[in-house]
Amino acid sequence: MPWWGWLLLVVAIVAVVSGVVFHGQLRFAMKVTKALATDERLPRPMRWAIGIALAIKVVPIPDFGVDEVILVVIGALLLTVYRPVFQSILREIRKAEAQSVDGSPEGAGIEG
Repeated sequence: MPWWGWLLLVVAIVAVVSGVVFHGQLRFAMKVTKALATDERLPRPMRWAIGIALAIKVVPIPDFGVDEVILVVIGALLLTVYRPVFQSILREIRKAEAQSVDGSPEGAGIEG
């Protein structure tokens, strides 16, 4: 096999592995986003802002960075003011994922 064939094979393997890893990270990010938008421990305006920013992100119209600004403000609030709540939400999601990997029913560790 020529050298470029081996190179193509290596690139294909790296692409498949990267895709699998990215898929797992994307699923986790979506679970965290859903939990943040629906968790009653966060104030309603913050949950609404998360939903609006994500809705703006999905709609294919020019938004001039409004959604990014909203998400940065929400991220700053989650990492400062609501840090204990955010950490407990993350802990619950990781626990639920670990239980679903072990074979337990999915969502068994989520409270609330």
